[in-house]
Amino acid sequence: MNVSMPGHVNQPPLVAALIDRPLLQEALSTGIDQAVSLLREVAQLDLLLESDETFAARFLARVADALHAAFEQHQPAALRAVHRALFLLYELHVADPAQVSCTNQFNGLLNSVRTLIERAWLAAEARQAPDLGRPATAAELVAALKKIWTEHPVSSHPIFDFLEHDASREQIVMFFKNDSALNIRFFDLIVLSLVGSQQEVRKELAQNFWDESGRGEPGRSHVSLFRHLLDTVGVGQAHDDHASVLDWQGLAGYNLFMLSCLNRQHYFKSLGVMSMTELLDPSQYEKLARGCRRVGLGVGSEMDYYDEHITIDVVHGEGWLANVIVPVVERTPSAILEILRGAHLRLSTCQDYYDDLYGKLALVS
Repeated sequence: MNVSMPGHVNQPPLVAALIDRPLLQEALSTGIDQAVSLLREVAQLDLLLESDETFAARFLARVADALHAAFEQHQPAALRAVHRALFLLYELHVADPAQVSCTNQFNGLLNSVRTLIERAWLAAEARQAPDLGRPATAAELVAALKKIWTEHPVSSHPIFDFLEHDASREQIVMFFKNDSALNIRFFDLIVLSLVGSQQEVRKELAQNFWDESGRGEPGRSHVSLFRHLLDTVGVGQAHDDHASVLDWQGLAGYNLFMLSCLNRQHYFKSLGVMSMTELLDPSQYEKLARGCRRVGLGVGSEMDYYDEHITIDVVHGEGWLANVIVPVVERTPSAILEILRGAHLRLSTCQDYYDDLYGKLALVS
């Protein structure tokens, strides 16, 4: 089969791929996030890689160096490059199917890069994880999850007291912008949590999906409500939902959801991630909402996104524990530790994100 490329109509596939070989050299001389960005947009990436049998090994060696700098030496620039690369790789699985990058969703080299990053990241997190205990039953696990939620510093993070009492409108809008990527992706994450779920938990997951989708009203879907908020405050929309403003901490928080929801081996982690999210949001969003109204927001319907989460996430939090966590553990007791690990990872990445964002907000005059 021939491929058509601009300026090179009806070139045989391998010849067409050879035309782009300089791109491989560019990928070896730039950061791994930029390299991933380049590679995933190549329409015939598999053929291009076949044209240089040594490229994959050389590129993976550069990835290994970047992972060492990120997770062993904790270099901020390396952490951002690695997490941005992972973000770009995850986007292949939720991209508009009309995009060229979709042809590389399961490219072998890109999947290898993703696997290497995930393994190195999780290993680094495991080295820093506290003793999570060993709950033996579903009831003990629920008690443990509530305990780590209430006792973790992020549950009372000062950023929300600041947003409630002292933040300017500009600082609050900056918070919205930084929260955009995850909030807009959350519908897809709920859908992914339904895939392969056991029968006993689907009612609760379906209720989450129904609420997230606006209960049958497209204009009331949470994605629509949040996009309306962004438009109202002047942030507007972006092709990457403003992920480009995030440093490694924000990207890591986003990537944790994608890692646990896209990888079947980490499905139980995703339950811990989701449960902590539903437990954290209501009290924090109450403070945010009061801060928003203090600076004049909420006169119209722009605060509906947060107002809905204040009320329904209280129900969702208890629902996740009683109607998802408990049935899963009763059927699969070995899931307990993975659920706990997911919960810890959510709290840890959330703490890093809020610490970083709080510092940035303080610099805004």
